Amino acid sequence: MSGPPLRVLFLTPYFRPYLGGIERAIEQLSAQLLQSSQVEAVGVLTTEYAFYIIPHPEWPDRETTAQGIAIYRLRGWPRQSPALSTVPLVWFSPWQIRRYVKEFNPSVVHLVGDGWFWGHFWAWFWYRRRARFIFTPSYHPLPPGNWWLRRFNRFLCRVVDQVVSLSRQEAEQVRKDYHLAPEKQQVIGWGASVPDIPHPSPLPQGEREVIIPSPALGEGQGEGKGEGDAPLTILCVGRLGAHKGQAWLLEVYRQARFQFNHPARLVLVGRDEDGEADLRSAIAAAGLAREVLLTGEVSDAELAGWYQQADLFSLFSQYEAFGLAYFEGMSCGVPVLTHDVGANRELLARGAVIVPRYDMPAAVGQMVRLVNDHGLRQRLGEEARQYALAGFSWASVAERYLRVYTG
Repeated sequence: MSGPPLRVLFLTPYFRPYLGGIERAIEQLSAQLLQSSQVEAVGVLTTEYAFYIIPHPEWPDRETTAQGIAIYRLRGWPRQSPALSTVPLVWFSPWQIRRYVKEFNPSVVHLVGDGWFWGHFWAWFWYRRRARFIFTPSYHPLPPGNWWLRRFNRFLCRVVDQVVSLSRQEAEQVRKDYHLAPEKQQVIGWGASVPDIPHPSPLPQGEREVIIPSPALGEGQGEGKGEGDAPLTILCVGRLGAHKGQAWLLEVYRQARFQFNHPARLVLVGRDEDGEADLRSAIAAAGLAREVLLTGEVSDAELAGWYQQADLFSLFSQYEAFGLAYFEGMSCGVPVLTHDVGANRELLARGAVIVPRYDMPAAVGQMVRLVNDHGLRQRLGEEARQYALAGFSWASVAERYLRVYTG
């Protein structure tokens, strides 16, 4: 590489300590970039909010993570945002955006997500002549109430230097909806990596719920992969709400469990997004309190522990632009059960079973098949591991982005 090392600034409305899929992807990509001699510094310009538009005034304006990522947080006014969008629709000072961008002095500004038009526009406005701009929309079909965002995203696609989509399917949608020339677009998916740690108990005693042994599952059952009398673990990772589809997964599990030839449990990992109360009611009504666990939000180490304990990963979201959690599970050798939404059919090419969208009989049948057939799970799990680590490592993703950043 010729020229000075890169200074890469990501823009996203949410970031650490809140970490959803996009936020984990930015953090992993940032950490990988910082290992390159081509990169001098990585920062994130974000807000004081956590998803879903929850203000956290106690968070500092500036901080640096243990990995060396500089974080700059914008204060919004008024603090409480109307629930009209997935991003905070409040006033963020354009001059504060300018101060933060100027302070970091990026050579590359990477806009992530197609909802935070305010931050994206002002960062581009202030630094458009001094930095190279990259836009990763992480495209989602816009609901009728957010049609106005399409014009802003068309504008961003026109003025940035490069648009990067997460899949070929997304690239086609972006070209169609945002009128983007094909030569201005590339396809680079996210990566996946989970710490290789021994099987810890993800839930420290006295701090969270623990599995209560059920007579149906056998007393004295242990942790870890479902072997012997231990229950198989069907894992789902995602915010507890309508979008991630845990209620639908719970019904699949409820219908399938009568045909299992092996004890099983369903573990739902994720913070509440107005879905936890209904899920708990449904679990109680179905008499599944001993088989279904809601962990709440967990640490990185706890999440890694759950991935390593899982025998099957299952998620039935309404839509996934990429589905980082799938690949995190697959990189740990966990096969996937899901349905045909978003880019699932394209991206989950190996190590996964994909049923038609919201086809309950098909989902139930495949869950029974995967729970009952140990050999099939092993074969799919090994396929999943090889596929995820070969094609979706963060090292390869970072290398591809470095080529985009340098033009």
